[in-house]
Amino acid sequence: MPVLTQHNMATLNLHPIRLNIIGAPIVGQIVEIRVLIAHAMETGHRLGDDGNERIPKNIIDSIVIKFNQEPIMMATLGTGIAANPLISVFMEVPDKGGMVSVEWLDDQGAQGRAEKMLVVV
Repeated sequence: MPVLTQHNMATLNLHPIRLNIIGAPIVGQIVEIRVLIAHAMETGHRLGDDGNERIPKNIIDSIVIKFNQEPIMMATLGTGIAANPLISVFMEVPDKGGMVSVEWLDDQGAQGRAEKMLVVV
């Protein structure tokens, strides 16, 4: 799968991802890692436009946020998560910068990945 950035994410991925680092990247400070995934998160309970057939279940099963390949957050999601999920975690800025990455997988086999460099001031 291609590496997605803010510049090419919409053209390469059926489910675009926005990965942002919020806050000053100063050693010892706390920054917020925000991930926004364009995903319908269908529960399998809603009826289609015809009112008879259910829309098939399609949810993100798992998501992992890493810093320099070390997981800082892992989650198993369920049908209670809204469409276009926004997930955020907080981390202390380390002595050296590195790569923040996010990977997800849904129950129909679709997956996504994005990464962004955390540059320490």
